[in-house]
Amino acid sequence: MVAITIRNLLLLVFLAVLCGSQDTPITGILAASPELSTVYSAIRLANLNFVLEGVGPFTLFAPTNLAFRLLGPGVAASLTHQDNMAYLTQVLQYHVCYGNTVSQQLLPGQELSTFEGERLTVNAVTPFTVNDVPISRQDLLATNGLVHTMNRVFLPPNFALPDPTMDIVQLVASEDYLTTMNEAILLAELESTLKASGPLTVFVPTNTAFENLGPGIATSLLLPPNKKKLEEVLLHHVVTGVQSTAAMPAGVTLQALGGGALLVTQNSPLKIDSVSTVISPNVPASNGVLHVMDAVILPSGFVYPDKTLQLLVQQSPELSLLAAAASTSSVSSLLSGSTAYTLFAPTNEAFEKLGIGVASSLLMPANQDKLTQVLRYHFLQGGLVRMDFSANTAVQTVEQSLLKISSVNPLIVDDTAGVRVEDIPATNGVMHIVNKVLLPPGFRFPDKDVVQLADSTASLSTFNTLVALAGLRSDFTAEGPYTVFAPTDAAFAALDKATLEALQQAENKNLLQRVLRYHVISGRTDSTLLRYGRDIQTIEGGMIRVTPWTELGWQGVAYQRFQPPVTLNTDVQVSTENALATNGIVHFVNKVLLPPGMQIVSEAGMDDGDDDGIIRVMTNGATCSEKIANTLAGLVLLLSLALL
Repeated sequence: MVAITIRNLLLLVFLAVLCGSQDTPITGILAASPELSTVYSAIRLANLNFVLEGVGPFTLFAPTNLAFRLLGPGVAASLTHQDNMAYLTQVLQYHVCYGNTVSQQLLPGQELSTFEGERLTVNAVTPFTVNDVPISRQDLLATNGLVHTMNRVFLPPNFALPDPTMDIVQLVASEDYLTTMNEAILLAELESTLKASGPLTVFVPTNTAFENLGPGIATSLLLPPNKKKLEEVLLHHVVTGVQSTAAMPAGVTLQALGGGALLVTQNSPLKIDSVSTVISPNVPASNGVLHVMDAVILPSGFVYPDKTLQLLVQQSPELSLLAAAASTSSVSSLLSGSTAYTLFAPTNEAFEKLGIGVASSLLMPANQDKLTQVLRYHFLQGGLVRMDFSANTAVQTVEQSLLKISSVNPLIVDDTAGVRVEDIPATNGVMHIVNKVLLPPGFRFPDKDVVQLADSTASLSTFNTLVALAGLRSDFTAEGPYTVFAPTDAAFAALDKATLEALQQAENKNLLQRVLRYHVISGRTDSTLLRYGRDIQTIEGGMIRVTPWTELGWQGVAYQRFQPPVTLNTDVQVSTENALATNGIVHFVNKVLLPPGMQIVSEAGMDDGDDDGIIRVMTNGATCSEKIANTLAGLVLLLSLALL
């Protein structure tokens, strides 16, 4: 009893569907089918909907949305332009036949009369093929006929498309399935070449065609280091003159603009070099014609990749900090050698995300060991593409630590470092560009206090010596934090020799301490806080004036782009900013700072005839003895006047 009920229910559903279809005209079927929205809009635009809603019966061969796209870039838009209604009407009428004979009642070779006047030819019934185009859905019943769908648009014999209004570059840019080609044209700077009056014929690979080159090939060709290779590939797809499919029989050889040869190995459908088949032939442009192809055509003898990891890094503007870091460390041999490695390459922005001063500090000679540790953590043995990894696993780095592969699609490492460009091939491995610097487990930086930093920095050797002579090493190793303006060896050398020697004499220890303490302020003040005018107090007690960048002749735009040097007390510049220490931050300066009202003057000894330097403290440009003498002279003058 239950089975009978279910059978009756299914029969009722079938009858309801059948009755529903009998109440639906051809235009109703089109309106209810999302994949037929383009042809439905076109029919309404050409006012053919009134016909297809009539008594009929009619048979409509309805091109899908994909079919219109396969006409080629810009063609559907041109046909549906208000100035081209005659062309659109002719094409649509070629898809409408009289009668409603179902497909199984047709015979191979049978011809069907169309509204346009030309005939369609049935090539086969099983599978149903008309005008050599397979029918994707057949015998969709309507109240006034039948609908068959297919993924190609029928064009009437000898039909000419409307005159194009866009050039080759504009046509490529107009379609989302050609974005890779469009980006390639711009990056290779071939836009003006392909916009020339021509005429030119361009074989245009789709996005999928570029992807089929293999993992990372297309994306890496679009990187700055590979611009010449990209140009070589693109120019191999361009020939002079208008080369339609009718003018390219099998066996014809075409000369590419890049100098290579293109062999037509098949005409219908067009095939080049036996590897690239036409998808959309004979697409007209204002300066020629293009053919959309399903594969990239590579020049004979094309070699790719042709650069080492080192060259890829050095020639990538967004990897300039990595290039600088690698050039100063032992990992340079990993980038340039013949052994294959996988490199996770951090961008400049990734280094900047480490925080103010971290990247520049790591680049200092004093921190070479730390820098090498970080860089080696970005290398794996062997050339591994994304699909070689497994999610939620760990891989061993050259630094001998484990790096977590958090995700494969998309590729994410260390939980938070996303791969921005993946699978970039090199002659000695694979590079993945990441948006974060990877830090080894337990990595600690900085790991040197101010004194240790000075000890390991060659250009601060004089500063380091004077700190020791002044007995201030313990002060500079204190917890702090401090900000130290450390004069370089060149800054101390700018003092005359006698003065420098005098500063190192035991009797001048207090003065040396004053000078050195005048180079120290409490707290951690990075360079971003030192470009605006203000006075800051040193631990010596005197004030240092920070010269605002607006007084240095910099304009706002220039400041934002380049940033002027930090300038102290009018003429002292910071040559190296933000060297990080465990107890503060160090800025290297190009001149020795002196407390306000102090000048250091060295004079040869006058009593014993030796050459020892004598340091005297000057106030407002006069020595203390000179001030006393001037004062006495003034008093004598006043007494003389009083006696008169």
